[in-house]
Amino acid sequence: MKTLLPCLLAGVLLLSVAPASASTVNSGSLNAPGERSHNVGGGWPELFYMWEGVVRDKSALGPRVDVRMWPLAISAGLQMRFSLLEQGRVSLALLVNPSFNFAGWGGSRAEYPLNYGYGRSRAFRASVGPGVNAGLLATIDINVKWHILATFENPLVLWVWTNPTAWFLEWPLLFSVGAQFDATFRTSLFARVGGGPAISFAGANQLLGGHWHLHVGVQVRY
Repeated sequence: MKTLLPCLLAGVLLLSVAPASASTVNSGSLNAPGERSHNVGGGWPELFYMWEGVVRDKSALGPRVDVRMWPLAISAGLQMRFSLLEQGRVSLALLVNPSFNFAGWGGSRAEYPLNYGYGRSRAFRASVGPGVNAGLLATIDINVKWHILATFENPLVLWVWTNPTAWFLEWPLLFSVGAQFDATFRTSLFARVGGGPAISFAGANQLLGGHWHLHVGVQVRY
């Protein structure tokens, strides 16, 4: 008994100072305050890099760059996550990602059955526009290493053609599910797949389309 009590106290102390599990940029939980991370992902239809450089108790933010392969487009902005709930194994965060977007052959993310070429151009035709992605990120912890990810996002973009001048507003509603595996304390792997409907507005005209995506990536914390 005399030796058991010190061992229990030592175990509690070790657990209390144990590092928090990793939290990738698609997660509803946040990394520990002060931690930084490099996040790289790829798949269809885009690649992305994010440096999450400012992590506090209830918020995390950093610059993010996305490169869409087709139609070729680049998005640069600031991704922010705000913790809304941490209860038991479930975490929920608010996602806000304002951005500015550049495209060469049209920036339409979705495909529209009634007009397959809508928002796209066979010849080079530059377009630019502001955007914001607002959504909810959820995480369910299965165990220390495995986590289920679920997201709902609204990557809204106002595209403006430069020659000749024209505009359209695209509003996808995207649902995703995935998983995160913490390979080591510093390195985590993640993957997700999803999609959903998209609505496009151009003046009095509207179109209904759809979009899907598949991403795999890695986070390195330091």
